[in-house]
Amino acid sequence: MIPAPIPTDEEQRLQALARCAILDTAAEPLYDELTALAARLCAAPAAAITLVDRHRQWFKSRINMPVSETPRAISACAHTLLGDGPLVCEDAFQDARFHDNPLVAADRNRFYAGVPLRLASGERLGALCVLDHRPRRLEPEQLEMLELLGRHVSRLLDERITAAQQGEALKDSDRMVELHAGMADESRGLLVAAEQARLALVELLESQRRLEQELRESEQHFRTLADQGSALIWTSGLDMGCDYFNQPWLNFTGRTLAQELGSGWTEGVHLEDIERCLLTYKAAFVARRSFSMEYRLRAADGRHRWIRDDGSPRHDSQGRFLGFIGYCYDITEAKELEFRMRRFHAELEQRVAERTADLATANRELATFTYTVSHDLKAPLRGIDGYSRMLQLVHGDLLDDGARDLVARIRHGAGQMNQLIHDLLAYCHLEQRQVCCTRVDLVDLARRAIEARRADDPGLGPGPGLERVLQLEAPDTPVMACADADGLAMVLRNLIDNALKFSARSQPPCVRLRVSHGEDGCAMLSVHDNGIGFDMQYHDRIFEIFQRLERAEAYPGTGIGLAIVRKAMQRMGGRVWAQGEPGRGAVFHLEMPQ
Repeated sequence: MIPAPIPTDEEQRLQALARCAILDTAAEPLYDELTALAARLCAAPAAAITLVDRHRQWFKSRINMPVSETPRAISACAHTLLGDGPLVCEDAFQDARFHDNPLVAADRNRFYAGVPLRLASGERLGALCVLDHRPRRLEPEQLEMLELLGRHVSRLLDERITAAQQGEALKDSDRMVELHAGMADESRGLLVAAEQARLALVELLESQRRLEQELRESEQHFRTLADQGSALIWTSGLDMGCDYFNQPWLNFTGRTLAQELGSGWTEGVHLEDIERCLLTYKAAFVARRSFSMEYRLRAADGRHRWIRDDGSPRHDSQGRFLGFIGYCYDITEAKELEFRMRRFHAELEQRVAERTADLATANRELATFTYTVSHDLKAPLRGIDGYSRMLQLVHGDLLDDGARDLVARIRHGAGQMNQLIHDLLAYCHLEQRQVCCTRVDLVDLARRAIEARRADDPGLGPGPGLERVLQLEAPDTPVMACADADGLAMVLRNLIDNALKFSARSQPPCVRLRVSHGEDGCAMLSVHDNGIGFDMQYHDRIFEIFQRLERAEAYPGTGIGLAIVRKAMQRMGGRVWAQGEPGRGAVFHLEMPQ
């Protein structure tokens, strides 16, 4: 941040500011209306009339500014009063003067445009500025209007100095009358005082006439500016009736000013909106508070268009309520987009409901299918296996070697078919199974999975010297994850069995389970083996159902286990992936939210 340097005429400037007698005064409608007009013409959410004192910047008028003053050191307007022309900062983050300013750091004032307030005698007292929380640009016409409004504010400040000087002149005149009355005789003193009073009265009346003329000119300036903008502007008086509409409003409605005045404007409001519109306006009028409403107004072509109407109360310099001022904008395109989005969402919800119904039907059909597979297909297999086993036991001695080999092949095929049906049922049940995710300790789950596998195979142990190694690497403290405990246990069984199967020919086979904390608040569980590995180009294929990279004769299996693993992890909101290299083993990673 680079604070603005002190102007060379600083003391002269501060004296002129003091002559204005404006610091810490109450709000005045004329200044507030000019500030509001600047914000509207520049389409800015915030605007202010600022006066720069020795150590502070004070706001005479402000819109959407949370404070009434700020330190001079962080004031952008302190930079503005250094020159005669406007100061525009399109993005404060890119400007060395402002990028680390506290107001910019809070992302409140990314954009700034201000024009200096210069007295007729040359002193610059402050600025009229507009601000935005996002980077942007001003059109040349908008900047020109901002400069015009700034000159108007400057004239108002000159008028305050003139009025203050006239007041001091009257006080000096009264003191001179008293002095002469004490030094001269009574009659002569009375004549002198009377003449002075007459002259002062004439001057005062002339000053009042000039001020009234300048006020009329100011009002005319306001109406000229209002007619040049795009906003539809209206004002109302104490009787709630509208007493002014700018030219853009009249162009929009295609009606005359006489037709719109009073309550005539309500003739163009859509019949479905008129009651709500009037209730909103009357409630705000009674409460003396701002309002915003949307309604349909008949345009010049006879069609109704949506407008947004923002109204605010008006007050005079003494704070007396005068009525309301409103700014309206055509929002028809935005409303039509809103209506289309509502229809789209309704249609989308309908399609989702239909799809949900289709899925429910499919799930019922799947349940019927699995029941059929479980009962109708397994029954013949049990018969084939039972009869072939009886044939081996009862009549095995009567069979030659070829016959006994065929019977063994029959029993092996029945066993494979039974395992295939079992795995298919497990895969199908994953879609129907209710997933219940809770806080699960991965260290404890992995330890129990290893113990269960060792109970089934006594040849498995934790360390060297054994035929096969199955061990756990985990921290001493729990590693918690959000998962379905039963589903995750099934995943581990499949991965352990898969690792043992493909590392069976290693010397010795070694399978390690590793539990750790992952990145981004996730928990990790990985299964490492020293088996045959795989080529990474087949990574996605190994998780597809019925896909195998090795011949079934070499490594028995149904080709469904890893598909079950991926499906189960998806149902739990986790993910699984693998790393491998031919002849150097494989690693299967499980990632779950904590």
